[in-house]
Amino acid sequence: MIAAGTDCTGSTEGAPMAEQPVVVLLHGLGANRHVWDGVAGLLRADGVMVYVPDIRGHGEAPWRKPYTFGAMAADVAEALQRNHRGTPYIVAGHSMGGVVGLALASGWFGPPPQLAATIGVKLRWSAEEVGRIAELASRPPREFGEHADAVEWFMKLAGLHRVVETGDERIGMAIETGVMRSDSERRLSADHEPAHENSPDSAAGWCVAQDPATVGVGPPDVTGLLAAAKCQVVMALGRRDPVVTPEHHRDLATSASANPLTVDVTTPHVFDGLGHNAMVEDPQAVADWLAALSAP
Repeated sequence: MIAAGTDCTGSTEGAPMAEQPVVVLLHGLGANRHVWDGVAGLLRADGVMVYVPDIRGHGEAPWRKPYTFGAMAADVAEALQRNHRGTPYIVAGHSMGGVVGLALASGWFGPPPQLAATIGVKLRWSAEEVGRIAELASRPPREFGEHADAVEWFMKLAGLHRVVETGDERIGMAIETGVMRSDSERRLSADHEPAHENSPDSAAGWCVAQDPATVGVGPPDVTGLLAAAKCQVVMALGRRDPVVTPEHHRDLATSASANPLTVDVTTPHVFDGLGHNAMVEDPQAVADWLAALSAP
């Protein structure tokens, strides 16, 4: 467990083996480390050492600016150096977490991973989407008088609404970690004062554990990160993912051709029948994919 006061919170479990890489699993925007519980459990059952952090501004990690891919990658790299210094690692990230993994692959924040894998990274952004980022990031945390309403909002922000039910055991811990009291120290330390009890949104009481300012991380420079990668990069997506398609990956052709380590990104692995949160929808399929990638 990362010590209090650092920029991300996570857990490391499993039976370490000589030269066996640590598998680092990174969540997406609005989620937390527990969306990887199913995959992490399967990997650990096979004796793999797994590290799964909450990225800053999410879950149990502090609300602390700046919210940039570099700052998030630096948090993860610092934790790895502290807890697994000298141990090789593989990183797999979902959506925003995939971009953080690509930042780690650059080697700018410490030793690069042996492999960087991404799932569901959004590659095309409309002018309207980009134009709304600053306004969305500046909004105060939304408060709810009922825990269930905060849970529903968390499900929407994490991309899990209408994907799984709130009572599904696969996301039980994700929900528990994704919602907190609105007077939480994490929130107040980020200078977000609780709204008045007559807030138009709802009575004060509960909010999600994601700092709204994290939306400001914005669109990633994927082409630049691919050019800088110092390890093999592979990408994947669910066939039913509403935010990215295999065709979008053709946009990466020029940058991929410039770096031999990234040539495979234009032909991503596709999880048939799955959507944006493939690791939640079918942990076994994702665990099998990662196991195949990391096989000697």
